[in-house]
Amino acid sequence: MDERSFPNAKLPDAFLIAYKAFADLAGKGSLFAITVVAARRLSAQSFGIFALGSTLGWMVAVVTDFGIQLHLARAVARQPEEAARLLGGWLRVRLWTAAGAMVLVAIGLLVSGWSAAFSTPIAVLALVYACSGLIELLHHFYRGLSRSDVESSVTVWQRTATLGCGLLALAWRPDVTLLGVAMLLPAVVTLIVSLRIAVRLGGRERSAEAFALRSDSVGHRVRPRFSGAAHRFSGAAPGLREVARPEGPRYVPWQAFRRDVWPIGAGIVLSALYFRVDVFLVQLWSGTESVALYNAVFRLVDALRLFPAAVVAVALPSLCRASDLRPLARVALPITGFAIAAAAAAWSAAGWLIPLVYGARYEAAVPAFRILLLSFPLLSLNLALTHQLVGWNGQRAYAAVCALALVVNVALNARLIPAWSIGGAAWATLGTEVFLTAGCAWTLRARGYAHEARDVQHGDGVMV
Repeated sequence: MDERSFPNAKLPDAFLIAYKAFADLAGKGSLFAITVVAARRLSAQSFGIFALGSTLGWMVAVVTDFGIQLHLARAVARQPEEAARLLGGWLRVRLWTAAGAMVLVAIGLLVSGWSAAFSTPIAVLALVYACSGLIELLHHFYRGLSRSDVESSVTVWQRTATLGCGLLALAWRPDVTLLGVAMLLPAVVTLIVSLRIAVRLGGRERSAEAFALRSDSVGHRVRPRFSGAAHRFSGAAPGLREVARPEGPRYVPWQAFRRDVWPIGAGIVLSALYFRVDVFLVQLWSGTESVALYNAVFRLVDALRLFPAAVVAVALPSLCRASDLRPLARVALPITGFAIAAAAAAWSAAGWLIPLVYGARYEAAVPAFRILLLSFPLLSLNLALTHQLVGWNGQRAYAAVCALALVVNVALNARLIPAWSIGGAAWATLGTEVFLTAGCAWTLRARGYAHEARDVQHGDGVMV
């Protein structure tokens, strides 16, 4: 698979959404299948370690990215001719942050005093998610170019390979470290292949702009009034020649980071904390086996988010360029309606679905699953609201709302988990999503982003 697999640069939005939904279904389905088989094959202690390692790895990916991927998608959507330079600058930053995070994880595990049987699989799973975070950066690059079809194809390939390797490892030997290694191999290969595709696509955008400039130059030369001036200005010989685009000033990621990226990153990291910190709080107050129960049902709810995520991913460029709230409404209404219907169906089936999927020992997690389903419509709506905030340069407001949501989440968990265990964690999730919905809606209304959106085309990179 390479960039030649994607010849059609502009595909209908309906196809892109359907393909993205299929790819996300394959992606989440593969991870969900691995989770289900791991829950059945591993001991409760080992499955709890798998949950902790996966959650830590996911947070490592979020923290090391710190909003870079969303900023990159927004910048490329507005300046596709700068795609190659934007990707090159931010990819170097991400490689350094991922490497630094893995060093910190290794040091933390060494000083924690945990046994090798506990710390080694956690380190391997953290590395899996660090690689996946770099792949996700490239996915957002494709989204900025309106090439979510490329992202979808890469996702299908990676997750299919991950599923095969993971199931083979679990069938061979039910060991959580071996499972982590099996998941790491496809991630490394996908990163290498996707990087090659991204470099080629970035070069195509530069070539397309050069062709446009060449056509413009030829148009000037055929006008007698300007032909001499055009020839002297461009230095072009008579006839058709490509007019190279000036390289321009050097892109400086650090200045863009200070101005635009850190508020996005702060918001994303804070949202990641309030979204999954409950796993660590359940571990602290209820133990590893409770983590296994809670993580199992949370994975089911997370799998339901594939359609809302697919719609928002395809619509991201239009949200960034929107001058009013109508594009947001076209995104938010269908995904929220879908979420309500899906939550109602899953609620009715919960009593037999959880034991069927995970086994009888997970039946105790059914009440927590039903509580989490109450939050699913708000999870979907908030996905659209937060992307609109960032798309309209509201990253500082987004960070502030997420900081308050984290405070609300920790306060609720501290009160509810000791009393109700994983049920309390589920209620805390619902309360946090209610707060986030209210905060985002109030911010969009009070700050008048619909009127400020005319000014967002000011450029996303800092050139010196």
